Amino acid sequence: MIRRTSAFAIATLVAMTSAACGTEAGRDPATNPGLPAETDVANWPNSLAEFRFHWSSTAGIDVALGAAVPVRAYLESWYIASWTNGPENVYPGFLRATPESADLDGNYLGQLAWIRPLNGAPSYPVDPAKPLGYMPMHIQNVDAVASGLRVTVCLGEYSIYFASDSSAGKLVSVAADKSTAQLADPLDTVRVKRIELTNNDPRIPADASDVDTPQEGPAPAPVGDVFGHWFITGASSSLWGPVDADPPDFFVTPEMRRQCQEAMPDSPEKQIEMATGFKDSPPPHGKPIPGWPLAPQ
Repeated sequence: MIRRTSAFAIATLVAMTSAACGTEAGRDPATNPGLPAETDVANWPNSLAEFRFHWSSTAGIDVALGAAVPVRAYLESWYIASWTNGPENVYPGFLRATPESADLDGNYLGQLAWIRPLNGAPSYPVDPAKPLGYMPMHIQNVDAVASGLRVTVCLGEYSIYFASDSSAGKLVSVAADKSTAQLADPLDTVRVKRIELTNNDPRIPADASDVDTPQEGPAPAPVGDVFGHWFITGASSSLWGPVDADPPDFFVTPEMRRQCQEAMPDSPEKQIEMATGFKDSPPPHGKPIPGWPLAPQ
């Protein structure tokens, strides 16, 4: 069993890794009418007006149907709440489709440490932070496990920008060091996220209703609850299993990161260029991909 000081160090590392694509074939974002980047969009904070999520997937996985829908809603909610320092800034259904995060005092499961965002600690000193650009997310694998499904998602961080604290009037990529705007590792343009979910959990409300239409459209956020009968049972970008395990299971490998880098809509070389150095302006955020349906009229 590792010492408590080591457990604290692991908790800190998990927190750091937790806080920090194109369309599927046949779906052309150019034909998907967008919304203006103004304000007052349902479930989309004004501070994200100049930012969008872009999803893609491995062949055979439909990002607009099935388990991909709650995975999208979960991750988008997680980041929105983190960037706004508002645990309530999540999509409808998020809180009933996730357990409370683990108490970090003592032994706990890494996949529950930050299954909900923040866990008592603000992610950014600015309230709210204003991300600029876009975030590619790629569903790499969906595998059956004893408890339900295990989904591996590649998260592109190279194209997300915030105002620099050290260089006035400049922007810096989330993937880079905030002070130097340099990458510590060429693979730092991406992150790997593991999510497990089940549609057979006693915590799922009896009146939960599955969505049966493709979840795509011009809206950047869903207008209603799209979690259906799914419940998120674990999520992590670093530690999986007990923090006191000997050794602890930091499951992400360099090969997984390389595969994720290759899965992004921008080449690895382009990712590194986008993430390196202070920038004058962000890349165009484009339309949400695949986006969410508008509210029925």
